[in-house]
Amino acid sequence: MDRRSFVAALSAAPFVRRLSHAMPINRPGLQLYTVRDAMSEDVSGTLATLADIGCIEVELAGTYGMTATSFRRLLDEFGLRAVSGHTDFAEVRGDWQRTLDDAAELGHEMIVIPWLPEEVRTPDGYRAVADDLNRAGEAARRMGFRFGYHNHEFEFDAMDGVIPMALLLDETEGSLVDWQMDIYWVVDGGHEPLEWLGHYSDRVTSVHIKDRSAKGAMVDVGDGVIDFEKILRAAEAHELRHSFIEHDNPADSLVTVRRSFDYLMQEFAR
Repeated sequence: MDRRSFVAALSAAPFVRRLSHAMPINRPGLQLYTVRDAMSEDVSGTLATLADIGCIEVELAGTYGMTATSFRRLLDEFGLRAVSGHTDFAEVRGDWQRTLDDAAELGHEMIVIPWLPEEVRTPDGYRAVADDLNRAGEAARRMGFRFGYHNHEFEFDAMDGVIPMALLLDETEGSLVDWQMDIYWVVDGGHEPLEWLGHYSDRVTSVHIKDRSAKGAMVDVGDGVIDFEKILRAAEAHELRHSFIEHDNPADSLVTVRRSFDYLMQEFAR
């Protein structure tokens, strides 16, 4: 099935979910949004704990009031590399050059837009967003960055026979805009990640690894039913460069990180 037929089929029928248990990856990173509570209380102590757990790569979701230079210095102190960073969509339509300059200072390889405001979530709004993403991606590429978009579940709600995630991917240039696939949210949106990887494997350069219970709750990696083995093997066979553990609302964020990291490393490391 080609992409055009795939997109048409998306609007016509629901996906069957195939969920089991998780898989091997070499060394996952961490999206620091997971530990935002701990970071807000003790940045240095939290980074030290992450290094002790075994984290090497992190993805930022802000610098906690510090300048890019100061935060980079702190990351270096603990042997952590901020290979990626999330930034607000407003920056794309604002002072994008400043965002790129900060990303360079922080040592990012890629910059990711993680969220869209509700007012742009219309078919025409998504098309305008795609144009903005192309322009931002072109500027990012000129400075040596990869640039991408991170999904939630709302991009999989059909509008006028169109799946917004497909629209964004089809209306953006593959050389300019990557897809950071959040596996949990694809599943939560009622779709099968493998189906999307089959048609957009060249766009998925990073993933968020977070698990889902049979009833839909977000849980620590290894406690849920998502079949990471099949999904990550498929992604790694193509363009996958980075993976990041994430949990949006953990009961104890550092415990969640340790449990999730240990699960992936001890049970499934190659």
